[in-house]
Amino acid sequence: MADDPSGDRAEVHASAERAVAAARISGVVTTGDHSPVDNRTVSVAAGTPRAPGEVELPAALNNLPDAPGAVFVGRAPALAQLGAELSGDEARVVISQVIHGLGGVGKTELARQYATRNRGRYRLIWWITAETPEQIQAGLAKLAERLHPPVRLVLTAEQSADWARAWLQAHDDWLLVLDNVEQPAHVRSLLGQLYDGHILITTRRRVSWPGRVRPIGLDVLDPDAAVALITAAGDRDRQDERSDVASIAEELGYLPLALEQAGAYLRESKISPSEYLGLLRRHPAHMYDASAEGGDAERTIARLWRAHIGAVLLGSTQAVSLLWVLSCYDPDDIPRSILSVGTDDVNTVDALRLLSSYSMITLGEETVSMHRLVQAAVREHMSGVTSPEEHPAPAAALAALISAWLTAPLDALHETTPIRRTLAAHLDALISRWPNRNECPGYDLVVHYAARHESDQGNYHRAHRLITHAVSIRTATLGAEDVHTLGSRCERAKIAQNLGLAREAEAEQREVLHACRRLLGEEHPDTLIVRGSLALVLRDLGRLEESEAEHRAVLRVRHRLLGEEHPATLISRNNLALVLQDLGRPSEAERELGVVLAAQRRVLGEEHRDTLTSRGALALVFRDLGRPAEAEAELRAVLEAQCRTLGEEHPSTLISRGNLASVLGSLGRPAEAEAGHRAVSGVLRRVLGAEHPHTLTCRANLANALRALGRPVEAEAELRAVLEVELRTLGEEHRSTLICRGNLASVLEDQGRLAEAEAENRAVLEGFRRTLGEEHPHTLTCRNNLAGVLRALGRAEEGEEL
Repeated sequence: MADDPSGDRAEVHASAERAVAAARISGVVTTGDHSPVDNRTVSVAAGTPRAPGEVELPAALNNLPDAPGAVFVGRAPALAQLGAELSGDEARVVISQVIHGLGGVGKTELARQYATRNRGRYRLIWWITAETPEQIQAGLAKLAERLHPPVRLVLTAEQSADWARAWLQAHDDWLLVLDNVEQPAHVRSLLGQLYDGHILITTRRRVSWPGRVRPIGLDVLDPDAAVALITAAGDRDRQDERSDVASIAEELGYLPLALEQAGAYLRESKISPSEYLGLLRRHPAHMYDASAEGGDAERTIARLWRAHIGAVLLGSTQAVSLLWVLSCYDPDDIPRSILSVGTDDVNTVDALRLLSSYSMITLGEETVSMHRLVQAAVREHMSGVTSPEEHPAPAAALAALISAWLTAPLDALHETTPIRRTLAAHLDALISRWPNRNECPGYDLVVHYAARHESDQGNYHRAHRLITHAVSIRTATLGAEDVHTLGSRCERAKIAQNLGLAREAEAEQREVLHACRRLLGEEHPDTLIVRGSLALVLRDLGRLEESEAEHRAVLRVRHRLLGEEHPATLISRNNLALVLQDLGRPSEAERELGVVLAAQRRVLGEEHRDTLTSRGALALVFRDLGRPAEAEAELRAVLEAQCRTLGEEHPSTLISRGNLASVLGSLGRPAEAEAGHRAVSGVLRRVLGAEHPHTLTCRANLANALRALGRPVEAEAELRAVLEVELRTLGEEHRSTLICRGNLASVLEDQGRLAEAEAENRAVLEGFRRTLGEEHPHTLTCRNNLAGVLRALGRAEEGEEL
């Protein structure tokens, strides 16, 4: 029995062994053999700690750990969606919202912004860093202590957490933020026990969550928002720097944390965006690890992704091994089909699933993509790797790619196919980072084929880089005079020719031809191939008589050794006809093509691709002979057959449609020519890309049609768009670039802008003189055009001196 403060007697019971019960206790109470004794005085009123349902908040309460970021851009739609999702009025049902996404994408900041902006909506906002079950329990225990301080003195941490759960069950108007939850299992019981409030979860895990959870996937920022973030964080907004800031944003993959990091570095170091971009490209690992002064040193891209990799490693060593392999490729569109080479498919699927759940990859049905900063963090572990013994991932990645390339259908080896386009990009990425992989069987062959593929796509710079690498591999492994090495050198010369480097191509072809003659003999098939390629280079150089002589020499040998109707013989005759056409001898060209066509129809068939190509060439000869009606009829017949056998969007079909449009223009039907070129241009952009040479040629022809229609302003706009691409992809002195500039000069002249036309013509003339020589037809045409402009300017004597 004990005295009640009211003066009445109250009966209090203590049922547990060695328990103490009293209506009022003042001082220290100890029980047990070794119970602790200290000098604190604790007063516990009767009935305390109070029941959770009896504890009310005297005022609004929150424990937000940080103020929201001052710079918050590009997330208005996500914030609005979050507000809409957390506005339900369903009675006695907790609304749980999950924000998932890549580390550093801004999940925590979005949650912080929502919580801060909605403080008036909730009586309680409680933030828990929730990476482990222990942290969740500790966060709930602190909530209990904050709501009702006596629990800290009489309850364990586990009991305090239970008390907090009971309080949340008994009240509404609260928001519980669980930041960076690692596993759904860690919050399953909590989600099942709570109602009448809102729970907001941030996580890297893109997985199924228990209960009535509504996920929001957070992606990287769009380019404009990314630039705005760097600009604001860097405290500088100069118009002349925006291009470099945009390049920084692209380099950082538009990831908010990385963008903030870059902005802080710019602000604190007082360097320009251009200088930062140079540092980022030369020293990426250092820049990813640079934290802001006074900021959280652990919250940098490098540390964040090292932690991510560690978490995955705990889940699956195979997933980490697969992550190494994925980091060797280009980050986008890695075919899933190449990832199971040499492994169990089930294990590969499980590994991909785990990586996807951590948002380290984006998993599609057929492809895998990685954020470039994830790749950078993973590759940091492989820096300096030069041999398979140091790290097996590059060799494994290359072996998988080689296997995928070489097991493609044989008839697709030299065709433009989506899978080959994708593999070529990944091969280029591998070579640029780990070039010394000569030990991989088939490496040289795949690089050679990839170079040819890129050339077919019009990506001549990448093709030249790849074929040069193939030459170096084969020289190192097979020797400088091996036939395969010489074959790659011949291919390199062809690609150089496409780049407009005709003189470089000629020099290489002559060296290869000399070696082939010495090693294989004058009449070996490989020698004849190189000699025919040399003849094509000579045609590009405008040395048409030499080109004709070479083609005739190759044709004589092939005719004698292979026969008149062998495909190689027919190729030689076809190439000879093209040179004859350039020489202004279309009647002879018509005769040669007639022989070629008769044989192709007999040997290959009326609708074989080679037969149709020859018919298309003959149509252009008809045009040059002044027989455009026959040219139109022939091209329409070719086009009808190609549509049926190759499809309406095959590149050969599209080339024929473009040629038909040009012939219609020569027939005095410019409106039809314009319509034809526009239609073909649209399809070429979609099928081959906006920057493919065929696309650019079609747009240039469209400009010619617009000029013929008396619309020079539109023609100028089209030509300038083409020229911008050609200057960037082909270079200033490529033949196509110079021809485009010459056409632009003519359009400027049509508009009376003679000074501009003169400047363009002079630049074109100097380019042709340097690359093709004084007597090339293109050089002579440009001289005539310039002279005409000078006459219009009243300076005819200058034109005569040209």
